[in-house]
Amino acid sequence: MTAVENVEAKLLTGCSDMYSGITVDKELLAKTSVLFEHQLEQSLIAWREAKRRGIWLPIPHDRTELIPIAQKFGFVLHHAKPDYVMLTYWLDENEPNQLPSYAISTIGVGGLVVNSKREVLLIQERFAYVDDYFKLPGGALDIGEPIECGVEREVFEETGVRAHFRGVLAFTYDKNFRFEHGDVYFVCLMSLDENEKDQKINFDPLEIAACQWMSLDEWANSPEKHPVPITLHLARLTIDVLDGREKLLEPDLIKVRPKNPKQLPWNIMMYRKKSSEKNE
Repeated sequence: MTAVENVEAKLLTGCSDMYSGITVDKELLAKTSVLFEHQLEQSLIAWREAKRRGIWLPIPHDRTELIPIAQKFGFVLHHAKPDYVMLTYWLDENEPNQLPSYAISTIGVGGLVVNSKREVLLIQERFAYVDDYFKLPGGALDIGEPIECGVEREVFEETGVRAHFRGVLAFTYDKNFRFEHGDVYFVCLMSLDENEKDQKINFDPLEIAACQWMSLDEWANSPEKHPVPITLHLARLTIDVLDGREKLLEPDLIKVRPKNPKQLPWNIMMYRKKSSEKNE
């Protein structure tokens, strides 16, 4: 062992969570594999003495040589991102592992845009699973992106039309979508401002083969135009909303205040049918 590697490595610390777990500060990882092995061994002893339960260990993308060392001590792979690989270790021997899995569902959005002529904006994907199928523009939310912002972004990116979120019409759930994870798909009713009603379609040819406006009433009364029946149900639901027989799920911001005064409050968006009373 060299003189540098003989230096005592500092114990690993990081951010604690409410479940007596800890997310290790990756800036504290020892500079060499030998030092890291000793550091991790001593840190595990300290964490057990402190009755820590779940350990989250992020390994930077340029330090992947440390992963086999962590695995040797019992850490398992949890997920990976471009800049790190996350490993976990469940220390509590009296309870089963309660660390959550990663990305159990993807979140998608579709924009059902209706203009002043009661026409709906539809696209045909360049690489489609179903032939001659016109569907709603949309796609996956970015990490941390609100539904309202994501659907407006996706509609604009795919069609060149700036439309505005009004509310959630409905959502679907596919329990086995990709990588054995589920998929939640929110369909949002959208509209155009008066000064935007004459926008020209400018679709992305890399993704979209065609884009057009179609009469909503014709679309809702033409089952043959819906090889995937979900859009037929959505078309008819949209007519019920526009004609006042149904209501949208609209966002309400809910502020959550934790018991611990040192912990910052956070916000949760609830989507619900609102009554006609705005100050309920």
